[in-house]
Amino acid sequence: MQFGHLLARFRRERGLSQEELAFRAGLSQRHISFLETGRSGPGARSLNSLVAALALRAWEHRALLDALAPAPMPPSQAPLNSALVHQLISRFSHWPAYAFQPDGTLLAANASMDRLLAQASPDRDLWQSTAPPAGPNIYDLLFHPAGLVQWLENPEEVVPETLRRLRVDVSQDPSLAPTLRRIEQLPSAQGWAGGAIPPAVLVERYRLNGELLSIISVLSHLASPGELALANVRIESFVPADTASERLLIR
Repeated sequence: MQFGHLLARFRRERGLSQEELAFRAGLSQRHISFLETGRSGPGARSLNSLVAALALRAWEHRALLDALAPAPMPPSQAPLNSALVHQLISRFSHWPAYAFQPDGTLLAANASMDRLLAQASPDRDLWQSTAPPAGPNIYDLLFHPAGLVQWLENPEEVVPETLRRLRVDVSQDPSLAPTLRRIEQLPSAQGWAGGAIPPAVLVERYRLNGELLSIISVLSHLASPGELALANVRIESFVPADTASERLLIR
């Protein structure tokens, strides 16, 4: 990703306008605009001021530096320690969980997630039956007609909110747009595109074998400065929302 796009992304993630960032960094709003549009590059002093003003994490700082390098490594080709990801996801939560990339590409799922999907569809591998050509994807797992949406009791809440999350990611990283376009073509995305405003805590409800499973999604990012590729790893875990759902998950 280009330096300007990254800078704008980090600024928006912190809820800052160009004017506010300029004030914090001791720079002009015009200079911030030029940096974000690629009309100029930062000097060492302005770069350090921006890093401090944005309170960048280590991986974010490194990402900016890589974007300024003559031949930065494309994020999609950055080396990823897959063994570490599998170890993380297996130890992260005893509730169903999986690790994925920003475009939804599945990296790993823990044993509890595997059991839950097998409970929903004992005769079919849901990851494979919903997968696009590139491989299993967490968005396809939900939205595909053969996926989790067929058991979803409150699609009017879950579907629009999941689409909103993906659209926010696309606004920050345009390279994710093909995933959004693919998902938006699926019937469930079109059927529940509007939806109601979700509650403060969204509870996903699934009817599995006549029993109601209520879960709350918890999305986590890794804050490791040691491996830049891990910055693109996200972990989503599903915590039971009530005692009955807890019993279903620990069977």
